[in-house]
Amino acid sequence: MSKKAWYIGNTTVRNAKRLKDGLRVLLNSHLHGNLKGKKNEQEFAKLLHEKGVVFVKRINDSPDNDASDVGRKWRAALMQLGFIKPPFSDTPFTITPNGMRLVKSKTMPSEQECFLRALLAYQVPSIIEDSFSVPVFSPLRIVLEVLYMLECRDLDATIDKIEMASIVQLTTSLEEVNDVVDRIAQYRHILNDITDSREKKRFIQEYLQSMETHSQSANTLVDYADSNFRYLKLTGLFVEKGNKLCFADHKRTIIEQILSESYSPIPESEYLETLWNGAKLPTDNAPKAIEVIQTTAQLLKENGQTVQLPNLEKMNIPDLSSLRLELEDDWLKVLEKKYAQEQVNQWQDILQYLQALTHPNRRNSIIPQGEGAAYFEWAIWRAFLAINSLCNEPWEARRFKIDQDFLPLHPAPGNGPDMIFEFKDFVIVVEVTLTQSSRQEAAEGEPVRRHVAEVVDHYEQKGKRVYGLFLANKIDTNTAETFRIGVWYRTDDSRMALRIVPLTLEQFIHLFEVGFKSKGRLDHQLVEQVIRDCLVESNNDAPEWKRRIQQQIDRTIIQLSNKTV
Repeated sequence: MSKKAWYIGNTTVRNAKRLKDGLRVLLNSHLHGNLKGKKNEQEFAKLLHEKGVVFVKRINDSPDNDASDVGRKWRAALMQLGFIKPPFSDTPFTITPNGMRLVKSKTMPSEQECFLRALLAYQVPSIIEDSFSVPVFSPLRIVLEVLYMLECRDLDATIDKIEMASIVQLTTSLEEVNDVVDRIAQYRHILNDITDSREKKRFIQEYLQSMETHSQSANTLVDYADSNFRYLKLTGLFVEKGNKLCFADHKRTIIEQILSESYSPIPESEYLETLWNGAKLPTDNAPKAIEVIQTTAQLLKENGQTVQLPNLEKMNIPDLSSLRLELEDDWLKVLEKKYAQEQVNQWQDILQYLQALTHPNRRNSIIPQGEGAAYFEWAIWRAFLAINSLCNEPWEARRFKIDQDFLPLHPAPGNGPDMIFEFKDFVIVVEVTLTQSSRQEAAEGEPVRRHVAEVVDHYEQKGKRVYGLFLANKIDTNTAETFRIGVWYRTDDSRMALRIVPLTLEQFIHLFEVGFKSKGRLDHQLVEQVIRDCLVESNNDAPEWKRRIQQQIDRTIIQLSNKTV
């Protein structure tokens, strides 16, 4: 009989990266400490939707539709990870110390540390998670031990989603780890011997089905695996490469420190307090914190970074912790630079995302539901990284946050442009929207002009030309008219002429695709020339200007198509 699979958090809360945003919404609402009952669960779901934390189609269709289950599941996920207190505690549904630490964290390494403390404490079964009738185990520790044992046995030290679904997440004891690695090795051996792709698919499906129970189908097991990948990566200990989970190189030292300590379950009497405060880390100890600092500093030096460490022996634990997280953040920037440099070779993948954004049905094929706005900004950011002539750093060019796999967490916040791309002689301020019809001008007309004006004031002192590029699937004529006039008045009533060009995403895609197909890249000077050519036509009225813009794009594409690489 197949064993029951475990999963971390809540499989319905698919975008686990936004748990922090959900906590912040809760903290800043009257629901903090008051999440009991269907009415409050419904209100929590509405708040999460309104604040852009999660897209709830039912609420989007009609605010009166019942979505209390969404609020209930988000509450459960936050409770299971110890970020809010359960209903039977002294202060139900209030944010815990580790939850507050997460809300206040300002960098990705500090956020990851909160999740690491949570998952190191998280154990099953418990007073919160009682669906298992087995001795207490730690899901995180099982995954760490399996990957480490794969490595020790000179096997590929990764776990793919099928291996997670059918083997790893069915494991509830560290004593099973050797057997688990044997089964993974056997599974890989059989799979590698199958040459026909259809036969491979059949074998994988049959293997998954052999692990089914009456309550957990093969599809459910895969859903659990997907959820487990997402939650495990939040700790920062893991990255996903080619859809496989593996150790993050820069976390190697702390992983070894965790594994060097024998696992023992947290006593039931101490569990809740440990979960709420977050488990202690090896780096809460000065010598081990120093060891991690030194290895991270060495990694930075090996990648061309200048690092000067203070006298670590004289530093206290809080200062060591701050320095350690700062160095980790520096390392993530090194990785982002490498990612940026690689985008010129990833133009076809970028193109696939851009094309998916042009149609709602196609969008859902590779872009998570409700994430269109975030992926629109992300795909355009990648496109400009591929143009590969930026003077500003990749993280300076975007105002939206990304995760450790460089995927978008959510759209850029308000009160500033979505993206700013600085080149040697000019700057392009890019704003994108999925909004259409006359609502587009109301939502975008003033903010886009204000954002471009702010950038003009900043860069005109450096002698750089500033352009605004507005991208949408369809440009409303009223929006075009607003940008055609292109005027902004400063607080002292001085007049500023703005240079903003509205392009459809389809027009940008054609430029991008033809540029890379014909020349292997899209030259940044050509992008500026297209913008300038379009601006020349802005003395026409808006409908005619839109037609002239299309003609300019068509001419440029013909010119590019006639050139060979």
